[in-house]
Amino acid sequence: MAYDPKSLLGFGAAGLIISALIITAFQLLPISVTPNVPVTPDVPIVDPIVETVKGLLIVKVKDAPKELQELNITVDGVRVHRAGNGTEEDPSWMEVTLVETGPFNLLELTDFSIVLAVGELPIGKYTEIRLHVLEAFANISDKSGNYAIEELGIVANGWLKVKVNFTLDEANITTLILDIDVNEKSIVNSKKLHPVVKTVVEKEKGEKKGWLKPVQTHFRWANDSEGSYEWLADEDEAIMGVAANGSVLRLRLAIENDGKANWSGVELKLQYTNDTEGDWTDVNATGSEGIWRYFDGNGTDKALVENLFLTGSNVMEHFVESSSTETIVMVPVDDQGEWDVCIESNGADPDETYYFRFVLSDGTPLYDYSEYPTLTTTLEVGSIRGVR
Repeated sequence: MAYDPKSLLGFGAAGLIISALIITAFQLLPISVTPNVPVTPDVPIVDPIVETVKGLLIVKVKDAPKELQELNITVDGVRVHRAGNGTEEDPSWMEVTLVETGPFNLLELTDFSIVLAVGELPIGKYTEIRLHVLEAFANISDKSGNYAIEELGIVANGWLKVKVNFTLDEANITTLILDIDVNEKSIVNSKKLHPVVKTVVEKEKGEKKGWLKPVQTHFRWANDSEGSYEWLADEDEAIMGVAANGSVLRLRLAIENDGKANWSGVELKLQYTNDTEGDWTDVNATGSEGIWRYFDGNGTDKALVENLFLTGSNVMEHFVESSSTETIVMVPVDDQGEWDVCIESNGADPDETYYFRFVLSDGTPLYDYSEYPTLTTTLEVGSIRGVR
């Protein structure tokens, strides 16, 4: 396979910082910078849907050197410099939370790009970007043609420093592409990573929100039966007569990515309410005291589902039987992920209608909800497993 001898790292700007492979918006932390000192950021994931008046920056990785069999790098820090002296309240250097936190192989990124980091940045002129490479490994052949994994040394204490000249503004999405030219002979001979980096700036008009539009779409209720599913109703239909105490149900629930960037890097949790315009409550952990709680059923908690049943689903997500979901499998634009959640009633109100929804693990709602899984409990408070 022929590869372009360059690997591209990119960034974009307009209202948020976003990821193309893994998109989740992030909160930026102000930092005081000590050049050449590795820093491992520890910034929580924040709502990728929140409307903002700041600038959108996209960090991408694309293409790869053509002769190395593998070149895996792990970036654990991204920071940018805004023109000006900077103050504690309005710093010049700001750290961007990573989207892609694990190692990635540049050789796999020939036909698409991934976003490396995302975060919310103040508008203004920017003059430098720095990536901190935690580690790098190359699969290098010896004189006999045998390949072996070699750990590479990383120059400048791991920091790749790139002078740039771009402006973040409200009206545009600015993409900063970092063209990283990897010297393969140097890697083979010195076992060190010392690339040359060039930059290209791209701009396009875009909304200040809506890059990530995860929408809860379809659902279907089933009994927690072993083996094949025992469906309790058709797709997107509510069920009635659920025992208020002791009912164990499986819920197939789908989310479509209706936005403009791939969606990944987040965990979800299930909530319930008896009024969709009112307050929502988290489904409690397995064995806890909540009136709706997760149940250790016939699925395998955190494992990937093996089949897809809901209209439009094409990404297999996870079983959820204990707490928040596993970090989601990436859902590309216009694709739809499907989860299998097992829950139990534990003293729910009788003769009451309940609605359910997925939210981010920090409680942030999804962009929209076209369907809410719905059920109504029976007048009689039962203590049976399943639906009456």
